[in-house]
Amino acid sequence: MKSLVLLLLVAVKLSSVVSKPLPEDSEAEVHKEVETWKVKYRKSYPSTEEEAKRKEMWLATRKKVMEHNMRAGNGLESFTMAVNHFADLYEEELCLVTQPRPEEEEVDKEFELWKTHNGKTYNSTEEEAKRKEIWLATRTRVMEHNKRAENGSESFIMGMNHFSDMTIEEVPKGRLMVVFPPRDGGEEVQHGKSYGSTEEEAKRKEIWLATRTRVMEHNKRAETGLESFTMGMNHLSDRTTEEVTGRRLQDREEAEVHKEFETWKVKYGKIYPSTEEEAKRKEIWLATRKMVTEHNKRAENGLESFTMAVNHLADLTTEEVPRGLFPMVRYQHFKM
Repeated sequence: MKSLVLLLLVAVKLSSVVSKPLPEDSEAEVHKEVETWKVKYRKSYPSTEEEAKRKEMWLATRKKVMEHNMRAGNGLESFTMAVNHFADLYEEELCLVTQPRPEEEEVDKEFELWKTHNGKTYNSTEEEAKRKEIWLATRTRVMEHNKRAENGSESFIMGMNHFSDMTIEEVPKGRLMVVFPPRDGGEEVQHGKSYGSTEEEAKRKEIWLATRTRVMEHNKRAETGLESFTMGMNHLSDRTTEEVTGRRLQDREEAEVHKEFETWKVKYGKIYPSTEEEAKRKEIWLATRKMVTEHNKRAENGLESFTMAVNHLADLTTEEVPRGLFPMVRYQHFKM
C-alpha cells in the first residue's frame, strides 16, 4: 500500500512538472527576440505575409525548445536545445534542406567504392569520419594537380591509392598517398622528340642524361627509405630547370591573359560568329592590350601624362574604329 502511495505521489510530481506552464514573455520581449534572431541569421522575407508565416513557425519552434529545456532542467531530458537558422522552417522544408546535395552523394559513393576496392574498414564512425576527411583532402589535391596537368602546367597526372586516407606522417617510407599513371597509357612513352640540328640534339641529350642521373639517384634513396616517392623521366627531361619554370610561367601568363579576354568579352557582350573570327579579334585585342600596357609603363615612369585602358573597341582595327573614337580610354592625371 505504501509503495502504491509513493508511486502515485511520484506520478503527481512528474505530472505537475510536465504540465507546469511556460513563463510568459511580453509581446515586446518576444518581438525583440525574433528581430535579434533575424539579424543574427540575416533573415529577410519578400512580403509581410511571408514574414508573418515564418514568425508563426519560429514561435512554434521556440515554444518546443522552451518546453524541452524545462524538462531538461527537471532531469527529464539529457540535453538542452536552442533555436538556430532553421527555426522558421516547416518539417517538410527542413527535410529538403538537410538532404545531401547531388555532388555530395557522388563523392560519398566514390568514397564507398574506394573503400571496397581497397578493402578499407574502420573501428568506429569517428575513425571513418577522420579518414574520410583526409581522403577528401587527398582527392582535392589530386584533382587540382590533374587540372594543371590538363593545361600543361604539370608533366604527369595523379590518382588515388590505398594510402589516400593517411596523413603524410602515417604513409610508410618510400610510398605515396597517390599514384602516377603513365601519361600516354604505357610505361614506354614516346615523346616524339626531334631537334633542328646535331648540336641541339647533343645539347638536349646532355641535359637528358643529367636528368636521368638525378632520377636514378633519387630512386636509390627512395629504395632505402630516404625519400617518400619515386621519380621517372618525362617529356621535359631534356629541358633545364629554367626552361621548365619559364614554360610554366608562360603557361600561367597565357591563362591569365585568356581569362582577361574572356572577362572583357562578357563585360562588353562580345560574341563572334566563328572560332576563326574570334581568333582574329583576339589577336587585335592583344595588340591593343600590348599598346596600352606599354603606354602605362611609360606613364609610371613619368614619360606620359595619362594612363590608358582597353574599351569595347579594343578588338577593332584602326580602319574599323569609328572616326573620333579610340580602342582605349584615357585617364588624365594632372601633376600638382
